[in-house]
Amino acid sequence: MVILHSFAVTVEQLCARSADAPSLEDLRLKHCFFCGQPAWNAATGVLQIVGHGMYSRQVRGLTKESWIVIWVRRFLCLMCGHTMSRLPDWLHPWRWYAGTVIVEALYRRCILMESESWIAVLFARPQDSTEWKSLRRWRTQLLISPTLWGWLGPRLGRVKPAGNWEEGKTYLERLLTEGGLLVKSGIDAIGQLPGAARKTLRDLVHNRKKAWPMKQFLPGFSSTDSPARLGRGLPTEKDSGPDPP
Repeated sequence: MVILHSFAVTVEQLCARSADAPSLEDLRLKHCFFCGQPAWNAATGVLQIVGHGMYSRQVRGLTKESWIVIWVRRFLCLMCGHTMSRLPDWLHPWRWYAGTVIVEALYRRCILMESESWIAVLFARPQDSTEWKSLRRWRTQLLISPTLWGWLGPRLGRVKPAGNWEEGKTYLERLLTEGGLLVKSGIDAIGQLPGAARKTLRDLVHNRKKAWPMKQFLPGFSSTDSPARLGRGLPTEKDSGPDPP
């Protein structure tokens, strides 16, 4: 389970785990998104959601170097045994490229009509590439995949993959409008893309199949469900799931 937070966290802070990065208490959840139990038991004063270390994530596209490594804070619910991680709101869970990078790359291709090879160079891909297959994959997954704004697709009237770049343009325009950006056709709008993308990502909860607002409880469970009904197997730091797509 991953929760995207909206703290003003820089890439450098997360890479170095610097002192001015958000603290454990800043990031601690108020309740468990699996069983609904609060972080603190008011009756006993016992902490029920505790820090569970950090794990590293590889991210592409944010710097001229091919890869950077950031550190992600993880929490453990002692009541049900599930873990929850907190990512910054510029990064989709289980994606190599940052969400803000994906939006800019699609904007350049779908709206500015720049070539795939040129966009690939901008994001540190090999200069001899004639195409960038990730762009086409992002176009077909936009508003469809759970890790590429798929939770917004049905509400925005998009339930099938975009079949071409023109359709991809309409998908992207609807996403950016959702982020509060009036879509422009010029290069000047690129500076506003990160803010629009982060607005659509912040305060969301993700599992590998769905995404939903933090204020909404886990789909399929109510806050009155007993923790005993949920799995209690404790995860380990050795297994953080499969590699991101």
